[in-house]
Amino acid sequence: MSKFFKYETKDNVGVLTFDRSDKEMNILSKEVLADFESQLKMVGSQDLQGLVIISGKPDHFIVGADISDIESLDTPEAAQAGSAAMQAIFETLANLKPTTVAAIHGACLGGGLEMALACDYRICTKSPKTKLGLPEIQLGIIPGAGGTQRLPRLVGIQKALDLILTGKKLEGKRSSKAGLVDALVEKEILLDQAIKLSIDKPVRKSQMDATRWATEGNPIGRKVVEKKAREMANSKTKGKYPASDKAIDAVFQGFDKSIKEGLAIEARIFGELSQTAVCKSLIHLYHATTNIKKNKYIDAAKEKFGSKKVKRTGIVGAGFMGGGIATVCASKGIESCLSDPSAESNGSVLKSARKFFSKRADRKIIKRFQVDQSMNLIQPGLDTTGFENCDLVIEAVFESLDLKQKILAGLEQKNISEDWFFASNTSALPIKDVASKSKFPEKVVGMHFFSPVEKMPLLEVVKTDKTADWVTGRAVQMGQDMGKQVIVVEDGPGFYTTRALAFYLCEAALLIHEGVPIETIDKALVSFGYPVGPVLLIDEVGVDVSIHILDFMIKTYPDRMQTPGNLSAMEEKKLFGRKTSKGFYLYQNDKKTGVNPEIYNVLGVSSSKPKVLPVDEIIDRCNLLFINESVRCLEENILSDAYSGDVGAVFGLGFPPFLGGPFKYCDQVGCDVIIDKLRALQDKYGKRFEPADMLVEMAKNKAKFFPDEGIAK
Repeated sequence: MSKFFKYETKDNVGVLTFDRSDKEMNILSKEVLADFESQLKMVGSQDLQGLVIISGKPDHFIVGADISDIESLDTPEAAQAGSAAMQAIFETLANLKPTTVAAIHGACLGGGLEMALACDYRICTKSPKTKLGLPEIQLGIIPGAGGTQRLPRLVGIQKALDLILTGKKLEGKRSSKAGLVDALVEKEILLDQAIKLSIDKPVRKSQMDATRWATEGNPIGRKVVEKKAREMANSKTKGKYPASDKAIDAVFQGFDKSIKEGLAIEARIFGELSQTAVCKSLIHLYHATTNIKKNKYIDAAKEKFGSKKVKRTGIVGAGFMGGGIATVCASKGIESCLSDPSAESNGSVLKSARKFFSKRADRKIIKRFQVDQSMNLIQPGLDTTGFENCDLVIEAVFESLDLKQKILAGLEQKNISEDWFFASNTSALPIKDVASKSKFPEKVVGMHFFSPVEKMPLLEVVKTDKTADWVTGRAVQMGQDMGKQVIVVEDGPGFYTTRALAFYLCEAALLIHEGVPIETIDKALVSFGYPVGPVLLIDEVGVDVSIHILDFMIKTYPDRMQTPGNLSAMEEKKLFGRKTSKGFYLYQNDKKTGVNPEIYNVLGVSSSKPKVLPVDEIIDRCNLLFINESVRCLEENILSDAYSGDVGAVFGLGFPPFLGGPFKYCDQVGCDVIIDKLRALQDKYGKRFEPADMLVEMAKNKAKFFPDEGIAK
């Protein structure tokens, strides 16, 4: 008897229903695949007209393979063998005598899609929940169960590479247009139509039109396509993610060969990639993002409110941040009351929000009528009238403690419900200070969003020693409902993210003050893997905002931070960065055009004889301070765990994902190596490079932050 599959027949067609009772989702594991293989042998022994594979789960098909199974393959040879074993099972499916049909509703990802590709036909529902994709590239590997071979043969090389190299997911209509599925139906008739498809066996329309033949239907055309694919991949990965180049190898090396030879190529490459540091780091990030979704605070919120979520939010301040928060809320169906004394600011928010939703409609992410539906969820006003009916109020005003306290006091005068709570969007001010004059300090929490809110995936929830657990939990739930990666940290100056980032940016400013060219600094850190350099990041954040934060942090940590030259001169000349088209760089039509030629004179730095430093030293001075301060945050319990630190650094501050975050990076290179570099810099530049006590202790004990995770050999 099967543990995971239910088998029945209808009209001489077998129906194999996959439903893991031990999991919320259908995931392919070694045990599941062994069971599936047995079912295929049983089906093969019967005289059937067709076989339909369908999910017993209400909202998904198969979400992929078990990550722990991949991690258990600890050598390239073991991983290659594991890939080959899964391929062999799907080859059995592909060679079955009955006509096979994958009946797909909901997520069909990774190994789930590879199983579907091994079927003769694929039929899926029109539901927005139905998504098809191969996300393995996001783990630093390639599809290892036939995806790099069957998908190009089905839809063409270029369409296949678009899916394989990006990990994007296609909904039903786009899957049909791409030739990935053969029919689209309503969920209610999915099984009946899948059975009919297996009986009718319609002739599939050829995807090989004249354009495709000219580009990939002949060896010369394929060479051109391959060259362009490598150029595009490298422009995005900068050579930091080997899986992209290897995926292209697998597709093009296997395309002209038999499916057997192509699968062997895929398995070999899968095995090689599985043991790289990049793969280990990206799998670590998968675990980290999974880990942060589980916390006691959500349980406290559920205990008080059950399944009731925040439905109506008040937002004080219609600036860039407040507008972004309102827009994201509306995109998730959450109503927002927006308060700002400036009608012009309110109007700007509405204009930006409409532009955001219109772009989503243009890209077919939402329907055109949903633009107006979303806009109706944003209700601007000149004051906080109606806020007493909100579940949550978020202040998103300038970094003024007095102003934030005044806003909170004013709201507390209203006839608010006992379930109401208040969140400050401050990036540095301690939340306990914001709540110090509150009547209900237990209802005050920090919700530190990152700019631009519509794009940045992180939310840092900051709790004080007085914040009620249910308030923290509601803030976490709200962030997750907004689609954010949410970390919970303890209160303190700069919390975690702003504090670690301040040390990083301050060191970059010190390098400028010493005479190191701006572009040299930024290029060095970009070469390490940051998406933008630290100097450009100051321009992006806003020079005035950055100065305010650095001043605050330097006063807080005077023994470890040094005033970085004459930055205040930039503020006097209103060189605020991108928002004023002038900062360290110049901007035209919102695009960076080059270094501001007047900046060195403004800062009082000589540019005639620029200081020359080794690139590695520039990187280490900025990056190791970032890492060292991150470790101090863990040491001081600002961070509850290292997983949160890595998620915060990668998703909020741009730490290179392929390195896994500052804590995983320490594990990969060794705490002893980090300490040796810090001490060398301490000897040369002073106390600010003194290693954190926790790093020293871990190096002494040869300990790791993540002892149960793999390290590249």
